[in-house]
Amino acid sequence: MSTENTTPLFAKGEKLTNGYFTGDAYLKLLLAKDKNNDFVIGSVTFESGARTNWHTHPKGQVLIVTEGSGLYQEKGKPAQTIKKGAIINIPENVEHWHGASANSKMVHIAITNYEGEVNAVWLNPVSDSEYLEANQ
Repeated sequence: MSTENTTPLFAKGEKLTNGYFTGDAYLKLLLAKDKNNDFVIGSVTFESGARTNWHTHPKGQVLIVTEGSGLYQEKGKPAQTIKKGAIINIPENVEHWHGASANSKMVHIAITNYEGEVNAVWLNPVSDSEYLEANQ
């Protein structure tokens, strides 16, 4: 008999409808940028099949997977499977995407640094063929 706690660490948050995600993804803002912190922290829930567009961060990003199984891929490199407990340190200006696998939802905490007022540069969507290949 499993006694594992299945309660999410944070609430699911609001559905992302900004055009930078494919599928159902949700954001719960945990900490906004302010005079003391030049970064934002959010918990992002990706339902199976959901993913970001390709994008970069001018001052980098850290992802901490808290639930499920997902994918992370840098442009020109093979996709990596990421699971609960994984920490991904994304260097500045590296083109990448991340999201859930085709068969599992994935939740991660994203710590995203700012350069001025910019924390992400959004690019093209990850194509269905790119996503299918990443799930192989």
